[in-house]
Amino acid sequence: MKERITRSSDDRFLAGVCGGIGEHFGIDSTWIRLGFIFITPFSYFLSILVYIACVFLMPEKRNVQETSYHRRHHRRDSTKELNKNKK
Repeated sequence: MKERITRSSDDRFLAGVCGGIGEHFGIDSTWIRLGFIFITPFSYFLSILVYIACVFLMPEKRNVQETSYHRRHHRRDSTKELNKNKK
């Protein structure tokens, strides 16, 4: 499954769109921002509307800690796999 492009929660200047694009493609987000600034006047400022659309369409990447529910179920699944390997 392909990884989705998400807005960055760490590398953000306004909303994290350029940081998220940079993380996804492995490019420094500064280059993405400079390209955006350079192309804005040549696109009749349409790129600003695209940026605003990306803010609403791209989900934000969240750094969520593992909960006790996930730990409990992950441990149970691991135990099942260990028991299968023993047989």
